[in-house]
Amino acid sequence: MPLATVTVHRWRDADPVLLGIMLLSLSLNAWQLTWGLPNGNLSWAADGIGPVTALSVARRTFAGFNSGWFYFKYPPAWPFLMVIASLPYLAVLYLTGGWRHPAADYPYGFSQPEHALFVLAMIGRLLALAFGVGIVAVAYGIAQRLYDRATARWAAFFTATAYPIIYYSHTTNLDISYCFWLLLALYAAIAASRTAAPRAWAVLGVAAAMALATKEQGFAWLLPLPFFAWYGRVRSDGWRALWSRPTWVMAGAGLLTLLLANNALINPLGFVGRIAYLLGHPLSHIDARLAPVEFALWKGSKECVYVAHTWNGLSSSFGLVLLLVAALGALLSWRRPGAALWLLTPSVALYYLSLRGLELITLRYVMPISVIGCIWLGVALSALMRLGQRGVPRLVVQGSAALLALLALARAIEADWLLTADARYQAEAWMGANLAPDAQAEVYQKLSFLPRFGDRVRVVEVPIEARTIDGIATRQPDAIVTSSASYKSINETWAPDWRETRTLLKPDPAASAFLTALEGGQLPYHVAATFRQEPRLITNRITSVAPEIRIYVRNP
Repeated sequence: MPLATVTVHRWRDADPVLLGIMLLSLSLNAWQLTWGLPNGNLSWAADGIGPVTALSVARRTFAGFNSGWFYFKYPPAWPFLMVIASLPYLAVLYLTGGWRHPAADYPYGFSQPEHALFVLAMIGRLLALAFGVGIVAVAYGIAQRLYDRATARWAAFFTATAYPIIYYSHTTNLDISYCFWLLLALYAAIAASRTAAPRAWAVLGVAAAMALATKEQGFAWLLPLPFFAWYGRVRSDGWRALWSRPTWVMAGAGLLTLLLANNALINPLGFVGRIAYLLGHPLSHIDARLAPVEFALWKGSKECVYVAHTWNGLSSSFGLVLLLVAALGALLSWRRPGAALWLLTPSVALYYLSLRGLELITLRYVMPISVIGCIWLGVALSALMRLGQRGVPRLVVQGSAALLALLALARAIEADWLLTADARYQAEAWMGANLAPDAQAEVYQKLSFLPRFGDRVRVVEVPIEARTIDGIATRQPDAIVTSSASYKSINETWAPDWRETRTLLKPDPAASAFLTALEGGQLPYHVAATFRQEPRLITNRITSVAPEIRIYVRNP
């Protein structure tokens, strides 16, 4: 059959409902995409990768052969993708003289740094937006292969309206791409289990490698996938399927992608050094705290803590009503045990082998499991709609489905509203109107949790050893600005080696006394303004969303 005919048939087979849902996802993800920008290399999204940070990671890891340098925070795949997406704009800047001499310090070699950094940040966010819409399409594909088109449509809709997907599509955090690669690997494994054609197996290898090169945390999700795929082929082709051409295609594509995405061909020592660092055995001294990673088959009372963390993340992602419906869908999914195992096994493996190894399970860590929950919602809604064909009044069935869909859409709209009406915008306006020109404001938290100060206010980041009652009396700033996000960082520091203290944070006595005095009105400062948002439908568990901003000013 000619290629043109094949292409036409594929477009004819495309589900118009899916296209509409993807358009909805695009709209929700694009609304207020400029949230918190321009802001130099900073972002209001905690752990967002700034454009200069991405460029720095690429430059340093490619600086020389086998330099041993690695980015301690994350693998390099997401910064690499950000740089690749930015190359056309950087080329234009270079050719027009806007970026001829790159530098490590501000203005980083840009002739118009604020404009250039804004455009680069937006390119990164557009890339994240594309991954967010891609997750919707992959969720549809998984549900369609395991169940049917009706289930797939509902799964895509609930994924498109999931507030974690919407939020992380607005940021340059790597989590949205990490989630996409994990789900694409699952989809490819399902497809590979049903065919010996090498393409699905190659996609499985590439997607798995990209997931690991984006965030190693996903290794547990990936572990069962090739075994499930092999099981399907062994049933069809016998044991020879284990060493057949598709297996070698998967292994080759995955290994090559892993080496390229980690730059291990040019900097193998850096790749090995990062793995050793994650395992708690750095090859040399690293001026960064060790990640709190420790696996055990059973952790006693901590198991309840991990369950509570996971419940908080999932209940925030869905809300109680939708979470209960998703749980019902998980039960109904066992009508097809094979399909249920495809969804449940990687989720359980991720939780038990990976997330339990951490001291804190945050909402973004359970985002891949949340998408599986959206598929289970699709299972439940599809079953509900079938009740209308079995004697249950159609108005009741359709009304119940419509209410659940409206609830999900309302939560999505509220997620965008939280970004549009961010309290930091109000705090910025208040400072511009009420603080004197060139006023000095002290801060004790990361700037990503705080309002932008601009040129009117001189912001001073005070180290924890200077956060004392005597210190504030000596400095006498005009204002103090705090955020409810990461509030503990005002008077607590990260333990350099959690294995010695068995805790992530340790309080500083002098800083704690200072914070108590500030909150108790014992210092010559009073609360002049407080800005907050009160979401109605979302129980927010994302630190960067809707923080309360409090502004203290010095008493007359």
